[in-house]
Amino acid sequence: MKHSLQDYLVNLVSESAKPTLWVVDESTLPLYENARIPNHVTVLTNRYTPKNAISPDSKLIVNDFDFSQFNSFERIIYRISKEKPLVHHCINQSLQHLTDTGELILIGEKQDGIKSIAKHALNTFEVDGVTKKQGSFYVTHIGKPTSCDSELDTQHYTNLRKLNADGQTFYSKPGIFGWEKVDQGSTLLLKELPRLAKHMKHINSILDLGCGWGYLMCGTQALNAERRVATDNNAAAIDAAKKNCEELSLTVDVVLDDCGSNIKEKFDLILCNPPFHQGFSVENTLLEKFLKNASRMSRRSTRCLFVVNQFIPLDKVADKYFSEITLSKQQNGFKVWQLKH
Repeated sequence: MKHSLQDYLVNLVSESAKPTLWVVDESTLPLYENARIPNHVTVLTNRYTPKNAISPDSKLIVNDFDFSQFNSFERIIYRISKEKPLVHHCINQSLQHLTDTGELILIGEKQDGIKSIAKHALNTFEVDGVTKKQGSFYVTHIGKPTSCDSELDTQHYTNLRKLNADGQTFYSKPGIFGWEKVDQGSTLLLKELPRLAKHMKHINSILDLGCGWGYLMCGTQALNAERRVATDNNAAAIDAAKKNCEELSLTVDVVLDDCGSNIKEKFDLILCNPPFHQGFSVENTLLEKFLKNASRMSRRSTRCLFVVNQFIPLDKVADKYFSEITLSKQQNGFKVWQLKH
């Protein structure tokens, strides 16, 4: 009987009573949130999850894939991520935290590059391993290397790196949405911001919803706001946004959260460039989640500025939450929308 990758992964996590580490990124986060996790399983994720707040548990660790606090596990399960430096980092760290009889289990689709990644890992660490096809995906079992002197190239994943793109200098790293570029949509929004801000009586508070490395918040430097908040569900993005705001001497409260779900304040100005890619798939409900929370954090005088790909039907989704929906600018394949209650 063939199983989907998701079913296979959930069954794999719970099928053994051996001490297990499950490495969870954005592509497997929905599985984790809906799964019943056995007591012998520790979860390491770089993403905020509502389970953090609902049932805090020492078995759930949230950070930017820092394995240093762990001892050893009999099994480490990892559905490989999109970014190769992150994949290499997690493989390197996993193999260092296996017991002598332990195994790292890699899972991925063919288009994820799992076959070449697994082969490279086996060659680098000089270990035996087996890669088997399971329906539309592949599973590789890798044993504990005799030595971890050699490692896969992570491109210094753990460090923020100083970058320059389109005349903008900033700090970022792989794993952050648009990590090595200045997003064209966000640039369009910031070009519209001065004109739109002129029509607002006051801007005392600003929220960057889904901040990434902080480009939109950094672009508000000219606005004389007393309160600034930036939020993202990615631990790596939080570190980068803090660093970039500090470089500009901007006082910003940078918060790890899920689309601002736990932020109780209301703001004068809300900026958002919502990602519509989640992991390896397109998440159609993600935009609505951003809009719903933006609406909740808005007063009647609040202006929300969203920028999306021109093919995203934001106006059709936003009318459930906002009474005024205005197309402010359309250019280079993007649309800037202004939303009000």
